Amino acid sequence: MKHRMVYFVLILAVLVSACNLAGNNVPTQTVAPLVTSAIPCGDGVCSGPENAQNCPADCTVSAKSTDSVSSTTPEETLKPAPVLQGDAPLFMTTMTHMEGNWNDDQNEGIFLRHVEELRYGMDLAEEYGALLTIESEKPFARANTKWNLNIMAEIRDRGFGVGTHCDIGYKEPPISVEKFAAMFTENKSLVDALIGAENNLGCSGGGSVNDWALAASQAGFKYLDGIVSMHYLSMPIQNRPGSEWTDEFIRDEHFHLNSPTDLYQRIYPFEVANAQDFLPDENPVIVVSSGELGLFSAMAEKGREYGGGPILHDDEFTFDKTDVDALLEKIQEVNQNRDRTRIAKLCVYLPANAYVPENEEVLRYFFELMQTLQEQGIITWATQRQVYEAYVEWNK
Repeated sequence: MKHRMVYFVLILAVLVSACNLAGNNVPTQTVAPLVTSAIPCGDGVCSGPENAQNCPADCTVSAKSTDSVSSTTPEETLKPAPVLQGDAPLFMTTMTHMEGNWNDDQNEGIFLRHVEELRYGMDLAEEYGALLTIESEKPFARANTKWNLNIMAEIRDRGFGVGTHCDIGYKEPPISVEKFAAMFTENKSLVDALIGAENNLGCSGGGSVNDWALAASQAGFKYLDGIVSMHYLSMPIQNRPGSEWTDEFIRDEHFHLNSPTDLYQRIYPFEVANAQDFLPDENPVIVVSSGELGLFSAMAEKGREYGGGPILHDDEFTFDKTDVDALLEKIQEVNQNRDRTRIAKLCVYLPANAYVPENEEVLRYFFELMQTLQEQGIITWATQRQVYEAYVEWNK
């Protein structure tokens, strides 16, 4: 009884302190938007002055509660957070790469299997108002023309995102910006021919020892997404996360870690003049649009986070509801702590072979949870291009 009384007094003290913040100017990065009425911490609703810091019982998902999420409905699981009119949105995005080492342009059967997977994913996503973004490397782009089936245009026409995958530069030695830009241009031209240059504004990837920002810009791209640790290769060691981040460290299985490594640096798009660091520049040439949470099937294990779980090959992770639960926890965390004056973005990577009937249950669980979050005003679905366009408009 004595411990319970002390705990009760402590909670009252926290609530009084939190409520007193309502009249002060406090950073939106660490304090959620305030409302005029206080609701007791511990009632199961994250509301009012409560946030992850002053009321973790209501505003975070513990490991124990995360384990139980899969057995509840989205309505039972999600706690609406107050959203002020005029807040910058928190965009939810996906990324699917049609890879550069595939042979779709040589094997029609493989191409048609990939088409079937993409259509399956789009069909499910449409049921829940979700948006996917599909980005193509050279083999898949060529296959669209060779096999007389322009699935990239179909994706565009169905209202989903389209763009270019730039699986280039990682193995290249130092070369001129012009030579590197020619590699970006080759990829862009193939996709331009399928969907129109006006619809092909962004490239995913391109990390290299060479200046990927200048090269992608010279090729005509407006933004870069799919930002991972290989993008640090262009930066001097003092601009990397630590002294251990040598080229060898990055190339030794650490090349696909979500970057920038600081979550609250990478969720906000920003503009750069070059690839010397991950800081906004004057006279920028391109928008860096990360928000990366990495391979979706590795989320529960934190397999794409620096200092996280085991670094395994993509196919060694199992895609299940625990990954969706981990995403839900991350969204709730970001929603409580983000700067609401800035466009924010989160992105999960789903390979094409995730869109198969064997994954229907987990995909529906994902889409249903995101649908509820969108209805509550916590996230807004977007394509990669839409994030870029919203960022430009917001910052006029």
